[in-house]
Amino acid sequence: MAKMAAAAALDVAVLPFSDLALLLSPKTPADDSRRTRVLDTVAAELGRGGSGLLAVAGVPRAGALRRRLLPLARRLALMDHPARSQLLKDHGLGSDVPLKKLGRSVSSFAQLLRRSGRLALLESVSNAEKSINNGLEKVQEADGCEEADGDDDMVNLGELVKELGLYMMELGILMARACDIIIGGGQLEQSITEFGTAKARLIHYHSELDNSLIRENSTKGKRLVNKAAVKHHQSCSKGRSGSPCSCCMKSEDGTTVMAVQENDSKNTSVQGQAAEISLLNLWQEWHYDYGIFTVLTAPLFMRISEGEKGLISQECHPPDAHTHLQLCTGRKVSSVRCPPESFIVQIGEAADILSGGKLKSTLHAVSRPLGFTDISRETFVVFLQPSWDKTLTYSGNTLDAEDESIHSKDTLFASDGSAGPCDEDVFMQEIMRKIPPLSSRLKEALTFAEFSRQTTKQSHGARQGAAPYRLIMPEGGEPPIAELDCSGSSEGLE
Repeated sequence: MAKMAAAAALDVAVLPFSDLALLLSPKTPADDSRRTRVLDTVAAELGRGGSGLLAVAGVPRAGALRRRLLPLARRLALMDHPARSQLLKDHGLGSDVPLKKLGRSVSSFAQLLRRSGRLALLESVSNAEKSINNGLEKVQEADGCEEADGDDDMVNLGELVKELGLYMMELGILMARACDIIIGGGQLEQSITEFGTAKARLIHYHSELDNSLIRENSTKGKRLVNKAAVKHHQSCSKGRSGSPCSCCMKSEDGTTVMAVQENDSKNTSVQGQAAEISLLNLWQEWHYDYGIFTVLTAPLFMRISEGEKGLISQECHPPDAHTHLQLCTGRKVSSVRCPPESFIVQIGEAADILSGGKLKSTLHAVSRPLGFTDISRETFVVFLQPSWDKTLTYSGNTLDAEDESIHSKDTLFASDGSAGPCDEDVFMQEIMRKIPPLSSRLKEALTFAEFSRQTTKQSHGARQGAAPYRLIMPEGGEPPIAELDCSGSSEGLE
């Protein structure tokens, strides 16, 4: 059976945050052409005919916070367990994966967020407009002031998670308001704000080298892991952060694996470029998110290199210029690309249901980069959901003809969008048989808690042997944070 397949590149549509803010301003007339364009984009990308993803760029302050927070994921993952437990306890974080498991492919550090009711992002835009009116030259000073000495970032771990998480929560609320304008009813924003709580996850996807270092540290008592963990990440000395030179993409024997180039959507040499993806070697299995929205940062890729004083982590370009988030739409597998400073809003099944099928949740997975054993992936994710007692009613139209074809026993999958009996088609069809369609999990009115339990039990638990419930356990003896989840769950590990 085939282990690899070619996936077409999917460049996620990008919406400037200023456009989103304009859409939601009460001063913007309903017939404003820019407002109409934004609504058309949201409807096209998040509706039934779209990808279920939409990127937002230029979010005030959030870009700088992302650059500070994401590198901490790897440092946390490779710390020795007692030191990490104390650090997480000090910053009010827990974990929903077994961090003592040496061979784990993912380390996740979680915190519950509670919003205050104010929308600080819109306030930032308003303040920027006032700055322009006052003749100030640098409107983006608020973003730059978030930059800090990297040596202090771990000290501020809890605050960074909270601040960036609340900004991303607000971003999801603003997107919900935009969707409500399109679909009517106002259910999405109301459901999110009434619950008022979201779960944030800082996630490190382990490279093979990461796991080797963890095992070596555990079995032989060596401190190599700590050396790699405590060193702050750095870009190549020949390039700025986010723009490393080609030496950051070399194999262990020193030969260049791929040419490094800027992932510029205007670069026609990169546009539409396919990616060779693994069907078997995945960081995260195929799944649907079952909340309303998943808001996630563009991922950061890092690799270990030998420095003068030991091992250091260096930021490197995404392999093949892809995020390694894979989507399955219709009978086609696509590999997602997005600008590095953007934030992705992804539709979950609860939004699919609450919208009466007008919004589209998407089957997705995360694949490991082929040919690289020393590259890890860092990301930060925020889940937005309704209250646990929110009733979800199956309307009968949340599964359209395209979705029916995905789960049809008579239709074979193809990574290039066509049907045919090749090995990878058969493999993908086997995956689909293990993922129950939405209609089979919502045949009657259920609360969100019941729907979540049913989903994790059928798709995650049955496939990976995990229990349907999982508590986010603070490491250090503190009371657990009640949460419906499972350690093997794919929810949110993008």
